[in-house]
Amino acid sequence: MQIKARKFLSKKEKKLLLMELNQIYGESASNLLQETSDIEEVKTDKGKFLIKEGKASFFLYEGIYIPTIHYLRGVDSILPKVIVDIGAIRFITNGADVMAPGIVHFDDDIKTNTIVSIHEEKAESILGIGLSLLNSQDFKKTKKGKVVKLLHYLKDDIWNLRF
Repeated sequence: MQIKARKFLSKKEKKLLLMELNQIYGESASNLLQETSDIEEVKTDKGKFLIKEGKASFFLYEGIYIPTIHYLRGVDSILPKVIVDIGAIRFITNGADVMAPGIVHFDDDIKTNTIVSIHEEKAESILGIGLSLLNSQDFKKTKKGKVVKLLHYLKDDIWNLRF
């Protein structure tokens, strides 16, 4: 990944970003922007990232900052959950979208085009972040097909991004 530009956010930029994140994810997203922590914005050939303590905390997807797995491991859940069975793990960690047969739980408050966290069934650790293609009512009616578009997963370029 090639870095094109990087800068630390000013206090004003951090405040505006905090308001945006709180509007999307609620108050629990605010631990990213503590007054004492430096937040760096990095533009690469693969996109724009917010960096805290050397790791990507958020990435920009279609104009919206999406939390990374690194960030979500350090906070209470700010995203609706999709839980998959053990058989789906290897596909997801290789970049495949989430298919209906592999899902064992789909939160009731998920709407179409909602950012969701994807967890594995046993330990409930986070495998990835995705965009729901169905709402919860439609999911209950389906038994096949793609349900979540995978945006970020364990061991991908975002996961491996270090500064």
